[in-house]
Amino acid sequence: MELRRFRLVLDPLSPFATPPSSGTVFGHLLWAKRAREGRDALKAWLSRLPEEPVAMSDLLPADHLPRPLLRPAPSTEKDAKALKKRRYISLDAWRELREAADTPRLESLLRQTREDPPFLTAARVPHNRIDRSTGKTPEAGRGGLWFADELWPTARDRNAQRIEADLYVQSALLASTLEALLAHVGETGFGADAGLGRGRFRLEGSETVAWLKDLPQGDGVARRLSLSQGVVTKNMRDARWRRFVLFGKLGREMVAEGKRPWKLPLVLAEAGATFAPEGSGPFGAWVTGLHQDDDPSDPIGHNAWHLAIPYTEKTETRA
Repeated sequence: MELRRFRLVLDPLSPFATPPSSGTVFGHLLWAKRAREGRDALKAWLSRLPEEPVAMSDLLPADHLPRPLLRPAPSTEKDAKALKKRRYISLDAWRELREAADTPRLESLLRQTREDPPFLTAARVPHNRIDRSTGKTPEAGRGGLWFADELWPTARDRNAQRIEADLYVQSALLASTLEALLAHVGETGFGADAGLGRGRFRLEGSETVAWLKDLPQGDGVARRLSLSQGVVTKNMRDARWRRFVLFGKLGREMVAEGKRPWKLPLVLAEAGATFAPEGSGPFGAWVTGLHQDDDPSDPIGHNAWHLAIPYTEKTETRA
């Protein structure tokens, strides 16, 4: 199976009510497949997934990757605590770090920029509550507001005409197939409140990126950096990862068919996880058994594969 590796450039046009993580973006591609080609085409694709994995990144700031979790090292610098909160590393900094990486070098590279790039800024948005008995909003002083957390696109420059974001994909799919599915999602909306205009984006283009698989030439222990939100599997040795519990939700098409909307909780590693690879992958898994109303002949799944790129980590020295 020939794997292709792409970077797709997106321009977010509206706030996101659902974080654009790798598995959730992939779920929307599945619904786009069904909308465009029908249910049989979707089932045929799902049946091939275990043998033809689609590894995707989270949606990332343009020209940035998740900050890698390296072996902790003591630091006497005053800004060490602030640096630990940084979520992203620029592509230029990653190219310098990816051979014999260690925490002091990572922190030195992060100091070259004062903070993470503007991207999706968390905001709490007020909404009117509807009184079900009257069909109207309650009078002032009677709890008429509720608040929703959203992610608002933020430009690096106030005069910027667009905000670019990167999505990396590794699969056997053609670029034209990915572009068509992703463009459909951008037009119809992503995540919660898509019908209210949330999660809209424009596909600006795509390119093949061979460097996703390039092996570093420097000394050190071979490891990989995950750009995705996925499960930790046995072939991911000595993994360093941050825990995230996903309470996933079915697409509205399946809810309309009578299935309960919520999936069972799934423990995932956030993007930025690092590990020593055992074999060539895939890493992570297509996870099933996530729903109470599951049909064994047509199981509900979640894309928890990792798009993991190689680097070497400096070996630990002991006094």
